[in-house]
Parts: sequence; structure tokens; C-alpha cells
Amino acid sequence: MPDYDAIVIGGGVGGLSAGALCQKAGMKTLVLEQSDRIGGCCSTFEAEGFHFDVGASVVEAPAAFYELFRRLELDIEDYIPWHTVDPIYDYCDIGAGKRFAYPTDVEATAEVIAQISPEDGRAFLDFARKYTPRIMGLMNEFFFAPCQGFVDVLRLIKKYPGMLNALPMFATTHQKIVRKYFKDPDVLATMAFQSFYAGLPPDMCAGLYAMVGLVEHEGIFYPKNGGMIGIPNGIKKALEDLGGEVQFGRRAVRIVTEDRTVRGVELWDGTEITSKVVISAINARKTYTELVGHEHLPWYVWRGINSMELSMPCPMIYMGVDYEPPLRAHHTLTLTGPEVMNEYWSDYYLKGKIFEMDGKPEIMGLVSWASKIDPALAPKGKHVLTHMGLAPYALAGNDWDRHKEQWIDDAIATIEKYIIPDLSDHIVYRDMATPKDLERMLLSPGGAVYGIQTDISHMAMFRPSNKSKSIDHLYLAGASTHPGGGVCTVIAGGIITASLVEKHSARERFK
Repeated sequence: MPDYDAIVIGGGVGGLSAGALCQKAGMKTLVLEQSDRIGGCCSTFEAEGFHFDVGASVVEAPAAFYELFRRLELDIEDYIPWHTVDPIYDYCDIGAGKRFAYPTDVEATAEVIAQISPEDGRAFLDFARKYTPRIMGLMNEFFFAPCQGFVDVLRLIKKYPGMLNALPMFATTHQKIVRKYFKDPDVLATMAFQSFYAGLPPDMCAGLYAMVGLVEHEGIFYPKNGGMIGIPNGIKKALEDLGGEVQFGRRAVRIVTEDRTVRGVELWDGTEITSKVVISAINARKTYTELVGHEHLPWYVWRGINSMELSMPCPMIYMGVDYEPPLRAHHTLTLTGPEVMNEYWSDYYLKGKIFEMDGKPEIMGLVSWASKIDPALAPKGKHVLTHMGLAPYALAGNDWDRHKEQWIDDAIATIEKYIIPDLSDHIVYRDMATPKDLERMLLSPGGAVYGIQTDISHMAMFRPSNKSKSIDHLYLAGASTHPGGGVCTVIAGGIITASLVEKHSARERFK
């Protein structure tokens, strides 16, 4: 008899969600986490009394959370209580010195936009009326359904004909959709930057991601219990309450495979644990190339997985300050139009260069002020700030370990220039997770927080499948597989994976 019915490699929110559902289905389930902290990118760490979120900073439209706990038959409020975040963003116009915020309410946001451009204010309401039903329908259908191939897509369309209304969003770009509606440069910038949530510039990002700006108006939330780590901690507690097990410091180095069938996993210390199925919730490319290995894969699978592009990394700066910063929202960012975003990708990112303006480094990004909503994240009278930037993994003529302190200096200078003029006078703690640090810490190749790139050629059935097509009893979860990256999306993927495992388990029982 195998030691477990299901082993999950990786204690991120995708792996934990899949594991909890497998345990709920009556499968003896073990989650293996290589570090001493749960959650991966959706986590929190402590340094000198400050509590910083590793990467993810909020939850947008948490339908996946409610679906997960509905299937677990548990009350989500007992596991993940929420703060409501409003406004969504505070925007700083670099050129004109303007500053404005978008609230979660759609009509109120239209009023803010109308003060900038009456035409765009009306366009935003039209945009919301047309696309909100489509995107919410897509989230309720596509995001919880397997997408192993064209048959799954046809099956989904047959079951949910409304899917046809959403399909054009996959065939166009983010930039084309938002440009059709918005003309004012500032307003356009507020609708275009979300493409980088998918790790791509607006003219390459699938049109589907233009809907992120609408999904945010369905609600933004932040955990009440100790930062973003409250999310994986809550799912872990649910898994353990159901009888499942999580082990820390247990790094899997090999998925034991015989005759292209999974038998279990081998750990760093040589221990082998047997299991009926294995769910790998780490990067899909790492799963196949390192844990499964070339010898167990057909040549075309090996070639295909190696050809997949990793997503963009997201360098993180962590700052503890000794005062209440002059900010108005949980998230603040400078406005950058789609042309600059596209130029950054082609002229800087792909060439391994740091973005410059007027010959000086400009480290654009999003500033998160988590202690605004949860003061317990910092010592009394102090606050935590994080800065999420964009940068290539491989720096041309440089190395992240050497460039780290300079990047922090340049980022702080950029924040002082546009957002917080006296920031450097109040920083009492600073550190950074470079793309290399993220790779080492999370074992994510290239520091790719979204796993695999999310252009149209890496979406849906073109993404690594939730159920392996080449290794029996092997399943995938996490950002690398369908439906993609982001906290809620990864949880939705965990739900899909667990449903496939449960079907497999049911078939095995009836053999």
C-alpha cells in the first residue's frame, strides 16, 4: 500500500487548495513545503518587527475563495477573515502633477474619470456595462473548468453558450480593447498598466487582461490575520482540520516514475514517500525537466516544455519607515502610458537593461502600504511599505547580487521624485528580493512569479495541463498551469486539479 493517496509538492495557495480538496474527497493527503514558510509568493515574513508581504499584496474579486470553501463545506470567515480595501489605487501623474484615486464603486469611479475627461467618464460606464457580465460569467465558468485540449473548450462552450461572448477577448490584445474606449492619456494609463499583472506589455497581452480593471471593482480585500500569509495559513488550517498533513523543510528532488507512471517522490535527504498520485504545485518547467527528467518523457513533450517562456520576474523592495507616510491608499503608482510600457519591453526588458528617463534610472512600480489597513504589521508608530517593480532576470553587463543596493537606491529616488518626497529620511529598514533571490527562495526558475508567460500562445489548452498527458497519475497546480497566475486564479487552478484527481480516484475505486 502507498504511504499516501495524494502528495502535493509545494505549499503555495494552489497546492494547498488542491490538497485540501483531495483530503475532503477522502484521500489521505500530504503537502510537502521545501521552506519553513507557507504560501510561496502569497506569504509574509518578519524582519526587525516589521511584517512584509513577499509578493502578492491584495486579493481581487475572491470568487475562487468562496468556491473553494463551498466545496470544502467550511465557513470561509472561520479561516480567512477579510479587510475591505477602498480606494483601489491612488494614481500620480508624472508630467502634470495630478493625483486621483479610483474607488471600488463603478459609478463613483466614472465620476472621478469624468473630472479628467467627461467623454472617458461615459466610456468607462459603457466599458463596465459591456464587459463586466462577460468577465464575471467567464470567471464562473472558464476559471473552474479543465482545459486539457480543444475538446474541453468545445464541451465548455456547449455547457455555457455565454462563453462565446468572451472568446473574442482571447483573440485581441489588451491595448486594442482599452484604446477603443479611452482617449485621455491619464485615463488610458490607468486601464493599460494591468497588462503587467500578466507579465507582458499591453500590445502583447491577451485582451482578457483588460478586464482586470473591471474585476477590481467587484471588490479588493486583504487578510485580517497577519498579512497575506493569512491566506495560505487559512487554507492550511482547513486542510489539517479535514485530516490532511503539511510538512515543512521537505524538498522534493524527484518524482519517482516507473513505466511513465508516478509512484511517489524522493526528498532531498534520500527519503522516498509513495503515493497513488502526485500533484506538483511548483513551476511546470521545473517539474518536468528536473523532477520527472528527460528519460521519462517523449521527445516532443521535452521539446515543448523547454520552449515555453517563463513569465516576467517582479523585484520586491521591503521598507520599514518611522512615520505615517503621506499616502492615501493601499496601492499607489505613477501613471505610465501604453507606449512607454511597450517601449520598456522591447528596448529595455528584452535587452536586459534597466529603464531610464532623461539618462537616469527610473524604477517604476507599485507602492503597497499594508500597515495602513493592518497597523499590527509594524511596530507602534511605524509602517511597512513594499515596492513591486519590473526588471529582467538577466541584467546586461551586471548581476543582481552586485546591483541590489543600487536598485534599491534608484527605486527610492524614483518614489521620492513622484510620490513620497522625503522617504529616504524615514527609512529605518530596507531590503530587497531580486529575481535571483526569488528564484533561490521560491525555487522558481528565473524568479518567474507567474510561472509561464501568459500571451495567447501560453493560455488555456496551450498551457501545461492540470493532468499530465505524458505521465500517468501526475497532476499540476500553481501559476504555471491553467488558468494562470495571481492568487485567486491559482486557487481556481487548484480546484480544477483536485476535481481531476477526484475523478481519477473514483475510477480507480471502481476498477
